[in-house]
Amino acid sequence: MALIKEAKEILKGIKSLFVGMKITGKYMVAPKLTVNYPWETVGKEALEGFRMVIQLVPVPASGTSHKCVACGMCARSCPSNCIKLDVKQTVEEIELPDGKKKKKVNRELQGFYVDFSLCSLCGLCVESCPTKTLAFSNYPYIVGTKRDEFVYDILKEFNERYGKEQKDGA
Repeated sequence: MALIKEAKEILKGIKSLFVGMKITGKYMVAPKLTVNYPWETVGKEALEGFRMVIQLVPVPASGTSHKCVACGMCARSCPSNCIKLDVKQTVEEIELPDGKKKKKVNRELQGFYVDFSLCSLCGLCVESCPTKTLAFSNYPYIVGTKRDEFVYDILKEFNERYGKEQKDGA
């Protein structure tokens, strides 16, 4: 009886070995999924559905402005606390038709800083934006050697991409 048990165990081990070799062989002949960066890059078709750093969206799609109202919902909803807004706030008094005066607060976005060394790409900032100004980019090549190289001013990048001039305070 012991000899039969040993033979069954050996056959079970050989079968397990061949199952593992079959899986290894299948992946050995399959096309590779990695690239040798920076000498090779990924094509755009492979990046469909890929989400990386957030960016400001132009409105309309071919326009050169964005709809960010500097409300700060993105920064408040971020669990990693990696979003910082630089907002210039001015208060002006306006007179209503009935003669009463009312204070109006104007908020202007001066800087939109995101620390991608802390960002978990959860998407809560994109989802919470009331004007839908934020979206994920599909640019995968975020590279740096120091931690401070991962702090991006996405407003500055937006202005550079769409040709807007920086204001004096920015």
